[in-house]
Amino acid sequence: MVSVGIVGVGQMGGAALRILLEQMPDARFLAMDRAPEALARAEALDPQRVGGRVVDVSAESVDLSGLDLVLNMSGPFFAGSGSLAHDALRSGITYIDIGDDLEATDSVLALDADAAAAGVALITGAGWSPGVTNWCAARLLDEHPDADGVQVVWATHERNPGGLAPLRHMLHMAVSPCPVWSGGQWIDSPGFVPETAAEFDFPEPLGRIEAYDTAHPEPRTLARYYPRLTTASCKGSLRPAWANAAFSTLGRIGFGYHDLAVDVAGHDIEPAEFLWKMMWARHDAAARGDEGVALTALMVQVFRESAGAGGAEVLGSLAVLDDAPMSRGTGLGAAVAVLAALREPPAAGAWGPEVLPWQFTLREYERIGLALGGFGPGIQSPAGSAPS
Repeated sequence: MVSVGIVGVGQMGGAALRILLEQMPDARFLAMDRAPEALARAEALDPQRVGGRVVDVSAESVDLSGLDLVLNMSGPFFAGSGSLAHDALRSGITYIDIGDDLEATDSVLALDADAAAAGVALITGAGWSPGVTNWCAARLLDEHPDADGVQVVWATHERNPGGLAPLRHMLHMAVSPCPVWSGGQWIDSPGFVPETAAEFDFPEPLGRIEAYDTAHPEPRTLARYYPRLTTASCKGSLRPAWANAAFSTLGRIGFGYHDLAVDVAGHDIEPAEFLWKMMWARHDAAARGDEGVALTALMVQVFRESAGAGGAEVLGSLAVLDDAPMSRGTGLGAAVAVLAALREPPAAGAWGPEVLPWQFTLREYERIGLALGGFGPGIQSPAGSAPS
């Protein structure tokens, strides 16, 4: 019987576990989290197949013996949860995470030689963005062999403040350099600032949005996997539009720094945790009956940079929209990555999610997503604007 470990069973990890329980009826699962209440919720999903263990991956090594694969959902990844990849390597099992911070991506990719020598596959960034975005890029690059550029765009509108880990990640992106692969070299661009803005036409109901350079790892792994690329970048946008300037400002004035603590009445408080508690307190006090419509969206374009004086020519684009918080899309992406890795073991080494076959991952993402009741018409091919 296949045995899968899931580390971090909050909103996103819980979503992945629910999907995997349905898609893998004969598998057993070990849920690991530092919060006992999260483990209780996970075990309650299927007490016969889900066991729980209290674990803090940011502070201790994890015993992964007896597992076939471990899925790491314990963000924010820049805060040290990448150490679980070392535990998987020592245990000789497949590792997958949803890491969306460049620091975590680079730490996993640095294990490539060790993983190849040990015959172990380590896959980082297999969620929504990165994750589904990489699979869309892989499909488009296969369909357009003359493409030499990739543009990833994501957008999200949440109904409530969500978890602390996603908030810390969003604030961290505002103060982290954005890796842009341009002209065959790496350039650091500032995150979420107006000078990096470009407009993109998404399918309805999102429509035209403005998005900004953001510190996501898609450019890093795509440029590594596809040597023909001369350009690769990622832009993001929060909805409503005013939230972009708000988060950029909050991050830069101090809330985006995870190594900063403030003494409040004798207690060291991380600024992001204070902001998170304040946002939830305000949200709960408002007691709104209508929290708005959640929306998570992504678009990937491939283009030919050498199109002449007219600039880059967009050769193809794919988009996915889901009328739910990003926890559902990310959990689904992670679950599909697990299904793909167990179906056909990836090559040994350290990789981004594009190492998993897009023919399977996109098909399963669309199939399961539609069954969950979201994702509109599925994966769409919109006519997007050229990247700038």
